[in-house]
Amino acid sequence: MRRPILLVTLIVATTMGLAQVPSELFEYLAAAAGTAVWEVVGTQPVGAGRITEIRLRSQVWRGIPWDHVLFVCDPGSALVQDVMVVYITGGQGRADALLGLTMASLAGLRVAVLGGVPNQPLFGLREDALIAHTFERYLDEGDPDWPLLLPMTRSAHAAMEALEALAPELWGAELRGFVVTGASKRGWTAYLAAATAPERVLGLIPIVFDFLNMPGQLVQQEEFLGGPSPMLRDYTSRGLTGEFTAAPEGARLAWIVDPYSYRHAYTMPKLVVVGSNDPYWTVGATGLYWPGLPEPKLLLVVPNAGHGVLDLGRVMGSLALFARLVARGDDLPSVDTTVRLTSDGAWLTVRADWSPAEARLWVAQSPTPDFHQARWAERELSAVGEAWGAQVVAIGAGYTAFFAELVFELDGLKLHVSSPARVLGP
Repeated sequence: MRRPILLVTLIVATTMGLAQVPSELFEYLAAAAGTAVWEVVGTQPVGAGRITEIRLRSQVWRGIPWDHVLFVCDPGSALVQDVMVVYITGGQGRADALLGLTMASLAGLRVAVLGGVPNQPLFGLREDALIAHTFERYLDEGDPDWPLLLPMTRSAHAAMEALEALAPELWGAELRGFVVTGASKRGWTAYLAAATAPERVLGLIPIVFDFLNMPGQLVQQEEFLGGPSPMLRDYTSRGLTGEFTAAPEGARLAWIVDPYSYRHAYTMPKLVVVGSNDPYWTVGATGLYWPGLPEPKLLLVVPNAGHGVLDLGRVMGSLALFARLVARGDDLPSVDTTVRLTSDGAWLTVRADWSPAEARLWVAQSPTPDFHQARWAERELSAVGEAWGAQVVAIGAGYTAFFAELVFELDGLKLHVSSPARVLGP
C-alpha cells in the first residue's frame, strides 16, 4: 500500500486545540479606530461604469502617516447595492482600478480597490523584506505594534469605515457588509481583517497565502523541501523562521500574525485560492489548516500556476460568482471529498449538493516531494452514482499528487471548486 504524505499531526492537533486568541492585534485596532480621514477626489466615467477616487489616511503608525488611494469601481448597474467588494493591493495606480472595474463588471457589484498596503518603502525596504524587518524589531524591542501586519490590517478597517460613511451620499445605500480579498501579503491581510471585523465581512477570498498554521508549515517545508522555501529568504536570513518554531518570543510573534490563530472567527463564507506550483509553499500546505477552518468554505487550486493566478477564465469568474452569491445571501455549493488508499495508489470520491457542469481530476508526479516544477495533467472524473470518482495510480519510486476540480455554472459564470491536494509517497 502506498504511504500518504499526511499532516504534521502533532502540530496540527496542538494548534487546533487553542481557543484563546492573541490580544495585540485587537488592541492596536481599537486604539486606531476612528482616526482615519478621507477626501473624495472625483468620479470619472470608464466605459459603461465609473471610478471614484478617494484619498484615505488610515492611521499614523509609529509616527509615519499611512496614505492610500481608494478607487471605487462601479459597473454602472450593480445587482446588489448594499454589499461591496474590498480588493486590497500593494500598488496605488490606475491599473489596479481597471482590474477592479473588470471584477465589478463580472460580479455585478461595486469593487473598492485599496492601494498602498503596506505603505512602502519604509526604512528603505519593501514587501517581505519590510515585514521581516518589523518582525525583527518586535523581537528586539518587544513593542507590540511593530509587526507590520497590524497597520496593514488597520488599512483594511479604515477603508471599510470610509466606505460605510460615504455610501449613502455617493451610491444611495447604507452598506450591509463587504467581501474582502487580496493576494499574497494582501491575502494575509484579508484573513486578519475578516477575523477582526466578522460583523462587517460577509465573505472572504484570500489568494495565494497558503501558510496558515505557520509552525506546521515550516515543519512540512523541512520534510518536503529540505528546509524553508527559498522564497522566504527575507525571513530565514534574519533567523525568523527558526524563532517561530523554537523561541518563546518568536512563537508569540507567529501566534499574533498567523491567521490560523483566529480561525474560529472565520464563520463567513470563504473561497481560498492557491496555485498548485506556488514556490512559496508546499503542495500539501492547505491540508495543514483546511480541516480547522469552519464551514462554509470552498477551495480553488489553480493547476500549473505559481504565485500569480489571476486569470479571467478560472479565477476571476470564480471570484465574481462567489462574491455575487455572498452578496445576495444565496447558498454556496457544498463539496465533500474522501480519499481511500489502495494497493497501488488511492481512490478519490467527490460529492456535491450542486450538479457540476464539469468534473475532472488533476495529477502530477515528481521524483521528490517538491512539486514546484511538476506539470499537472487532467482527466475526467467518472460518475459513480450521485458522486464522481477516480483511481489514482502512484509511481513506483517517486511521489504522486492529485486533486479534484468541479465546475458549477450560474448566471453565465463558472465557479471552480477543488479538493485539497493530496500526496502519495513511496
